[in-house]
Amino acid sequence: MKIKTGTARALAASVFTAGMLVAAGAPPASAAPNVTFTSRADPLDMGWAEIVMYINGERAGTGHWAGDPGDWGSPTGDTIIAHDSASDGYGIQVTLNGSRVATTRGHNAPYTDRASGDLPEGSRHDMKVCVVKGNYSSCGTVYNVKA
Repeated sequence: MKIKTGTARALAASVFTAGMLVAAGAPPASAAPNVTFTSRADPLDMGWAEIVMYINGERAGTGHWAGDPGDWGSPTGDTIIAHDSASDGYGIQVTLNGSRVATTRGHNAPYTDRASGDLPEGSRHDMKVCVVKGNYSSCGTVYNVKA
């Protein structure tokens, strides 16, 4: 089958135009947010700590360690606390020793989750605080805290 030259040009122009419309209409790739962390802690021995997370300069939530949990509203042993304060689609996750987890993932803000349990008095533990969403996570420094 032979296509006339004018028809071939028109077909090529249509395909080119359709391709340009698809390319121009495609949404831009979403960039990862700018996540920053600030912290304050028990200056003597890390018996408590608070890490504040910011997403693109806006306060997103906090992660807490409470070696003496009565100070943070939890009477049930050594406690990690994740608090999401921003309705931005991201969650806050606090992990202790890679296994104890408090997370706001999947909940609407504001939301707080706690994970508690007694640990040997004076023992040291690693706490990690992250901003999470789907497979994305951005974590701050690992903090060495004391029960």
